[in-house]
Amino acid sequence: MDEFSGHQPLRQAAVARGTAARRYDLAAIDLDGTLLDSTHCVPRRNRQALHRAHERGMKIVLCTGRSFPETLPIIESLGLELDCTVTAFGAIVSDVASRRTLHREPFEPALALELTAWYASHGYVVQWLLDREQAGFDAYCFDGPRRHAAVDRWLERTECVVRSAAAPPDAGPSPVRISIIDDGLSLTEMTSKLEGRFGARVAHNLLRAPSYDLCVIETFAPQVNKWRGIEFLCRRWNIDPARTVAIGDDVNDVQMIRAAGLGAAMSNGHAAAHAAAQRILPRHDECGVAVLLEELLDA
Repeated sequence: MDEFSGHQPLRQAAVARGTAARRYDLAAIDLDGTLLDSTHCVPRRNRQALHRAHERGMKIVLCTGRSFPETLPIIESLGLELDCTVTAFGAIVSDVASRRTLHREPFEPALALELTAWYASHGYVVQWLLDREQAGFDAYCFDGPRRHAAVDRWLERTECVVRSAAAPPDAGPSPVRISIIDDGLSLTEMTSKLEGRFGARVAHNLLRAPSYDLCVIETFAPQVNKWRGIEFLCRRWNIDPARTVAIGDDVNDVQMIRAAGLGAAMSNGHAAAHAAAQRILPRHDECGVAVLLEELLDA
């Protein structure tokens, strides 16, 4: 038997003991730069802390910019019976056991086409992330002359089922995310242009994806962020949002760090995440997630 698995009655007893004492009922945890170390793996200490929190009855929710298919290998490595995930920056909330989508927030179709055409007018390869349950596959990749080498690196490594096409289809599901890949300097310039052209009509993040060694602008429907996904689960599980912990490291974690009952940022993280946080934790390579969870569980 795995050292982290156990008999159900023992876990139920642990939950009963822990419910009255614990201060937080849900831990929302980012992956890259947070739960994962610099080798893109979950350190043993982090894994042990998650199991201990789970046994005490705390809901563990992975909250990531990754798609759900790209999150599954991490879930499997944890060996935990997780309930739900918040993926694609909060655009999709999934039930882990059934792999069914509980909630999605796609673009309005007209806005998706307008944004895609605008990116294409700058020569970019444009990627649409879809909900596999709705579309039957995960993504479109619309080719363009400005094809950074990292586009093909992502296509080679991703867990997503991707279809190539010259242009968006005339009908079908609307995307939950629209992305372009390029070098960081070019994308910084594009971010300014994007804000000038679309303003508050879209949400966007300029990120470095370490697992793929690439820089990307990810755009979403304007209301989307990780905290909205967490709020959906709080309503579903009747959890007071003040009894949540959020841990992240980058600009796409800012809303959940700021809004959670306890928001924490990794010391290796972005300045914006630090500014939003109540606590700054040790680096991802120093198991900062475990440091905080152990402190909360031992309190």
